[in-house]
Amino acid sequence: MKTKRLVTLALLTAIASVISIVENMLPSPIALAPGAKLGLGNVAVLVALITLGAVDAFAVMLLKCLVGAIASGNVSGLMYSAPSGALALLIEAILFYLLFDRVSIGLISLVGAVVFNCVQVLVASLVTGVNLGALVPWMMLAGVLAGAFSGLLAYYLIKKLPMSLFGGTEKNKNEIQ
Repeated sequence: MKTKRLVTLALLTAIASVISIVENMLPSPIALAPGAKLGLGNVAVLVALITLGAVDAFAVMLLKCLVGAIASGNVSGLMYSAPSGALALLIEAILFYLLFDRVSIGLISLVGAVVFNCVQVLVASLVTGVNLGALVPWMMLAGVLAGAFSGLLAYYLIKKLPMSLFGGTEKNKNEIQ
């Protein structure tokens, strides 16, 4: 692995982890959607997906989940965040690689956030043995809002930062426009 790529991965992982830790300290912005967060740490994961590729984005996402769980003292939270993050990122990667010429970064992020929240509700229902389906509409609303905002942030970050920072070329950057 090239040094530049490794440093970029470490930087994106650190940014995602710190933002995730701070967000875990904040109350849910939507009272009817317990556990819903803005998901700003996912901006770094989305930037990794678009600039470095799916494998690197999965590494950033998994490390962000692990560091966030350890730092918050809630290691059991991994059973919610890891499968939700993995499936959401898988869907985002499929959208990015197959439909990027027809969908925006914002839409990719929005879909990923909705998938994340729905999987999280499903996992919580399985773990607790309680049907939490009534939370799905509220979690979807939270996912739409957070995903659209995170997608816009990722788009503007990618547009403003030099592509050489990520090991790409200006040609790659023009494809994102």
